[in-house]
Amino acid sequence: MERAYWLAWSQIKDVGPVLIKRLHGRFGSLALAWQAPPAELLAVDGIGLVTADRIGELRSQLNPQQLLDQHEAQYPHFWTPADPDYPSLLWEIPDPPPVLYYRGPLRPNQSTAITVSIVGTRRPSPYGRRWTQRLSSRLSQRQFTIVSGMAAGIDTYAHQSCLKSNGQTIAVLGTGVDVAYPHSNAQLYQHILKTGLILSEYPDGTPPERSHFPRRNRIIAGLSHATLVTEAPERSGALITAYLANDYGRHVYALPDGLDNPTARGCLVLVNTGAAIIMGENHLVTELLNIGIAHQTKAHAAQDTPNIDSTDVTDTNNNHAAAANQLNEPASETAPTAVPAMELDEALQPIFKVIPDDPITLDNLVKATQLDTSALLSGLLELELAGVITQLPGGQYQRK
Repeated sequence: MERAYWLAWSQIKDVGPVLIKRLHGRFGSLALAWQAPPAELLAVDGIGLVTADRIGELRSQLNPQQLLDQHEAQYPHFWTPADPDYPSLLWEIPDPPPVLYYRGPLRPNQSTAITVSIVGTRRPSPYGRRWTQRLSSRLSQRQFTIVSGMAAGIDTYAHQSCLKSNGQTIAVLGTGVDVAYPHSNAQLYQHILKTGLILSEYPDGTPPERSHFPRRNRIIAGLSHATLVTEAPERSGALITAYLANDYGRHVYALPDGLDNPTARGCLVLVNTGAAIIMGENHLVTELLNIGIAHQTKAHAAQDTPNIDSTDVTDTNNNHAAAANQLNEPASETAPTAVPAMELDEALQPIFKVIPDDPITLDNLVKATQLDTSALLSGLLELELAGVITQLPGGQYQRK
């Protein structure tokens, strides 16, 4: 029955992955949370009077078991955190997707392999392409699982090199798992289906949408013990993945390149703000093996099944904040200024309002906006592209 309630909660408007996990932590079961009166829901951080009332109203319109039966008939291949095959590493993040659609035979929980994401620009230089292929091939030969987003460029080379080395790879899509995007990767998609795994939080048939891709980056980061950025410009979705990985307390590595290569400036920004430098294949393998050993030791010490209470959620958030501080400078206390008269998408206005003229860290923006980190980073990227804010070293932001 718990599976039905993960699905049901995912249908409640304005209750995203962070709140759903907090509800699970508070009540120990989403079935119990479903029965809780609005007054008890108020004890969950992030739920106010308006949200509690809306939850009560929308719950009365849904039958979780009927919803599950209909969903299983339409989309037979999906996991929730109540299912044993739901990736345990992904459950550790504060905003795991409540519903995860899949295709392919690979099951992460049945493997002891260390998972490593490799991400970067869609237009790599020969240097970036060559080193992506070398690293993916070498890690695959050492039984690491390679995770990426099946985008053109670095993602494609990472998946292809892994498959050529008979390795296992996971592709996380910003579309439904039945949609091969970009179309140029249709053959790669079919190859991954044979031995690997294709994942998405979007149901079958979902077409590509701009907002989906920054959000899927949190899944790439969450599935991985470490994230490698092999080549990326300063304004890049790959940097979103890296910042999310750091926020989740995971390891981030960047491949250095020359100052005259604009498609590698993002890697230099990451190194400047605390990411580890990729020093070569052998050095990287040793580093990642040590990370895997440390994570397995931690996992053996923890309980076998997810069981978090409100204290655990607080501790988890504190740990993420501490990890993020490794890349971020101290927060600015400057109050945000008024929004200038300009045309911005309505969804971007709440983010822009809290960004001051002086630098502010990502952690403080998360607190100010109460948004999921992935949604916030997506909005920040759009504001950067609109030319109204700028990202500074240390993962800080300010108005232009």
